Parts: sequence; C-alpha cells; structure tokens
Amino acid sequence: MTNRYRSGLRVYRVLLFCLALVPFCAAKDWNYEETKTDSREFVSGGYLHVRMSVGDLHVRLGDSTQIRLRYTVKSRHERNVKEAHVDFEVRGSDANVEFHGPMSGNTNFDVELEVPANTNLDLHQKVGDMTIDDITGDKQVNLGVGDLRINTEHSGYRLVNASTGIGDVHTSYGQTSGWLGKTLKYHGNGKYELRAHVGVGDIRVEGD
Repeated sequence: MTNRYRSGLRVYRVLLFCLALVPFCAAKDWNYEETKTDSREFVSGGYLHVRMSVGDLHVRLGDSTQIRLRYTVKSRHERNVKEAHVDFEVRGSDANVEFHGPMSGNTNFDVELEVPANTNLDLHQKVGDMTIDDITGDKQVNLGVGDLRINTEHSGYRLVNASTGIGDVHTSYGQTSGWLGKTLKYHGNGKYELRAHVGVGDIRVEGD
C-alpha cells in the first residue's frame, strides 16, 4: 500500500465522518435553551476528565479551589433540552464531567469550566471549538472536528506533541511537518506534557 493511497484513504474516511456530522453542525437557530451551573471542591494537581459530543468548550483558570461548571443546552426541540444532562463527580484527585444529549434535534452544549491552579486536563470532544486558557499541568486533548486554541506558558513543557488529520498547527514551538495534516514535536526543559490531536481543524498554541 503506497503512501499516496494511504493519504487518499484517510481523506476519504475523514470526509465521510464530516458528512455524517453535517446535521449537528448546520443548526444555527435554536428554538430552546436552558442554562445550568454546578461546582465541586477539587484538589490541586488533580485530573479533570471531560467527555462531550457537540458544542463549544472553554476551560480557564478560576480563582478558587473549586471546579465551576456553567453550561447552556440548545436544541430545536424542548424535549431534547429537558432530556440532556451532565454527569459531574469527583473521586479523590479525579473529576469526571460527561455531557449527554439526544442524538436527534441538533442538541448542542456551550460549556464554561473554571478549574483550580495546577489542574491536569484530559479532554475529548467530537464536534465544536475548544479553548484552554492559562491552565498549568499536563494536557491530553482530542477533538474530532473543530478548532483548538491553547493559551499557555511556553517554558512549562518538556514535551509538546500536536497534530491534525486535516488542518494546520500554529505555534512558536518550532517547525511543523506534513501535507494535509500537520505534526509538531517539541522537547523542552519544563515539567509538563501537552498532547493534542484534531481530526479536521486547526490547532493554535499561544503564550510566552
């Protein structure tokens, strides 16, 4: 199997995936919305695990020892808004936040999470944009379709591994390689690791 064939097969699979997600991404005018909030005490240096299907996720540094969650459920159908829910639990140094919504009706989550200083992140999202602002710690990030922006201290990492299936990687950590998708590998003198992958979309890593 040639490299050109492999690349073509990967593009074909990604395009099929994107077409399957068109009904979720097309909705702009939501008929129903509902906003909720929640919070939990959390330890410094713990791991926050987030699982989300469709929507936008923004994780930023808070000013307390709590994980503070604010989210808005949007849908074309009132029933879907009522059925959507979030599982939010903390066990020791692990916090899990998982968003559940009906597949029909283009149900969407707009999520804001505030976390304590020094929180490790494990984020998985299928469709939408993701933003991470000023969070110290390890980061494992996977986004299916959308754009990822990370604002972070440049010197904090001993490893940065960022890649896209189709899309660009914008960063000051060094040169990228690749054709349809880009890959960045950086080794530094810091303490933490950043591993990020986007299937279709761009990655932008900013900071001093």
